[in-house]
Amino acid sequence: MNVSVTDVNPGQKKIRVEIPASRVREEFEGKYRDLAKSVKIKGFRPGKVPKSIIQSYYAKAVEHEVSTKFIDETFPEALKETEIKPLTQADVSESNFEDDGSFSYTALVDISPPFELPEYKGLKLYKTPVEVPEEQVEAEIEQIRQGHAQLKAVESDRPIRDADMAVVDFTPMVEGKVFEKGKTQDFMIEIGKGSLHPDFDKHLLGHRRGESFSFELDYPAETPTKEIAGKRVHFEVTVKELKEKELPELNDEFAQSIAGSKFDTLEDLKEEIRKQMREREEQRISHELSNMITDKLVRRARFDVTPRVIEAETGKMADNLRYQFERQGLKFDAARFDSPEFRSSYKPQAEKNVRVRLILDKIAEAENISLSDEDNEEIYREIGSAYGIDAEKVKREYADSSFIEQSRDRKIEDKVLKLIEAEAVYVETPEEARDPEEASEPEGGAEQAEPAKQE
Repeated sequence: MNVSVTDVNPGQKKIRVEIPASRVREEFEGKYRDLAKSVKIKGFRPGKVPKSIIQSYYAKAVEHEVSTKFIDETFPEALKETEIKPLTQADVSESNFEDDGSFSYTALVDISPPFELPEYKGLKLYKTPVEVPEEQVEAEIEQIRQGHAQLKAVESDRPIRDADMAVVDFTPMVEGKVFEKGKTQDFMIEIGKGSLHPDFDKHLLGHRRGESFSFELDYPAETPTKEIAGKRVHFEVTVKELKEKELPELNDEFAQSIAGSKFDTLEDLKEEIRKQMREREEQRISHELSNMITDKLVRRARFDVTPRVIEAETGKMADNLRYQFERQGLKFDAARFDSPEFRSSYKPQAEKNVRVRLILDKIAEAENISLSDEDNEEIYREIGSAYGIDAEKVKREYADSSFIEQSRDRKIEDKVLKLIEAEAVYVETPEEARDPEEASEPEGGAEQAEPAKQE
């Protein structure tokens, strides 16, 4: 095949591929031979249909099949030959069977535009100190304690108070009519949580077991239940039971009682919580630092990214969000991920994602950063662990997949960021780390996008 390349703009090239007539003729003859063996046309015996008759019926279908095969088979070869690395799927806009019997097609390819790397060593960075306040540790301990509370029936005739658990029957009425869908019996409600309505619990305070009473609540217009949205609802309530939490004592015995416990003392438990909270804080700060670095690099590197590449990245973000929602079992309107509003809100972040990747890739090339065998093995282990697959199976069956390739790219990007962090100059305050041009940007940076809200 013959391959030629034409520059369209700094971010796009056109690749023209021509398949010689001899190869095209051979492919057509093979297709028609296969058809002759199987095609059934009235008036002809199987296997005896003349080629000219088959062509009159199937010429367009065969041409489509042959052209598709040639493009699928030769385009990867053309990219390899020209050493062009597309940023997204190429657009094959022209394909023709020429008069001389050859076949040609033209593909528009989006590429990384040439640009000068910004200075990436010696960046001024501010790193938030890692702190784990003791009150947060105590709050975590209290949450665990609450999770191990036992419910005990209240024997006395005392009134309902905050943090009690009340079992109630209630009947809502809207505009004088019973709202049947909302009628509930034996509903256990924790006083103070506001699980039904921010003010529902307040109307239970002070009442006693066996009492029946009523009250009204106003529901905002955005309430999901349309029958009560924007309306005043009258409630008839009966308190049937009253329970209170019996909390365990915070001592060594409590620490030992936790399911799967490896703690001998309460202090051991607290120390483990401190460790976990510190690790979470370190991860948060590391993410914060990476964002600071990439913001600086994007701001300093001057180049344009084609709209097709940004649109493709926006699509990937939509697919990732859709996948996350599905994995978490959340209800969502799938059509919203393809809506103009969604794509418009995510385009700034999509453009930043692409620009960051191109800059980090170029730094990796400049610094000769690559993955070791151990890095690749770690990728197989991480993916295997995430999906419940043996690491050796991941390596054996998926090593050349696009998914693994993306994981490799992320691993290299992480290495680049670690290099930049190691070469940075750390300052005492966030203000010292700000670039002069940041002063004119809105809080949060010019590249940030407000995510589309999901119901």
